[in-house]
Amino acid sequence: MKNILISSILIISNLCFSQKIHVKYMYVRSDIATLYEDLYIDNNKVLSKQDSIIHFKSSNDSDGITAFKPGKTTRAFYFISTLNDREPNERDFFFTAAVNGNNPNDNYFIHDKITKPTWNIDSKSTKKVAGYTCIKATTTFRGSNITAYFTKELPYSAGPFKFFGLPGLILDVRVDNKSFDIWKAEKVEIDYKYSVNFTPSFKQYSKIEMKKFIDLKDQLLLKNNKETMDNLPQGVKIQYSTNRLGIEKKFEWEK
Repeated sequence: MKNILISSILIISNLCFSQKIHVKYMYVRSDIATLYEDLYIDNNKVLSKQDSIIHFKSSNDSDGITAFKPGKTTRAFYFISTLNDREPNERDFFFTAAVNGNNPNDNYFIHDKITKPTWNIDSKSTKKVAGYTCIKATTTFRGSNITAYFTKELPYSAGPFKFFGLPGLILDVRVDNKSFDIWKAEKVEIDYKYSVNFTPSFKQYSKIEMKKFIDLKDQLLLKNNKETMDNLPQGVKIQYSTNRLGIEKKFEWEK
């Protein structure tokens, strides 16, 4: 009887961990722009896709209705990883991005090895997200203070963008004290039936490591700042920031 009970528990446990999960997040990218990010999990495979359609708030609309304005340079961005990493304190991400977002042909497929964030879990602070009870956790991720809510009902150490490292799926995550850089799950779909390609090749994209990609981004920022300074009227001076934009401001190799 004892062996039967143990076998039954193992079978149930394996079934729980073999679910196919789809989460649709609303991603607030800026004060005026939002888009959807879809996260897919199948066994140990994880793929997240940020939509190419950006929803812009209409400045003339006091009711806050959004207008859909996909442009020539808009594109979907992908984040690919796995759950059962051999190194539990690090995770390999492969993602697509652009150095110069205004250039539709500027596409990179980047390898990024991320150290597992040190999360502080507050089990007493909970809220419902997409119908799931979620627990609060905080961390500092590459220079940004982050607050997340994860659910143990979906025991997958994953989330949107490059967030991971909690004992459950992240359904709400945001940068502290900002009105954007916010992801909130609107729908969770269990055991979806459609096909998802977890290994897109991106054959036409330049393949580089994260450090090289950040070097290119930093060079573009300095170039743009210099051009701005050179075009100022004589005698006019301004101070510009050399700080990186976005969530990732400081990297592991810069300690």
